[in-house]
Amino acid sequence: MIIHSVTPIPFLLEEGEGAQMSARQIAGGHLEGYHTPEGFKTARLYSTDPALYLKNEYSPGSILRR
Repeated sequence: MIIHSVTPIPFLLEEGEGAQMSARQIAGGHLEGYHTPEGFKTARLYSTDPALYLKNEYSPGSILRR
């Protein structure tokens, strides 16, 4: 199988069965991701603010520890 993606390969392959996707509200949008022991792991950002997409803390695979 060939995967063409800008998302890092380890992020694509590491989520196993049973992982529940959840949403978290942020100022200016919503994050979708998974709760892990390290924190909230971001999968997607939904926002109409283009500046939020440039922040590393909201990029796919990043972990929010709040």
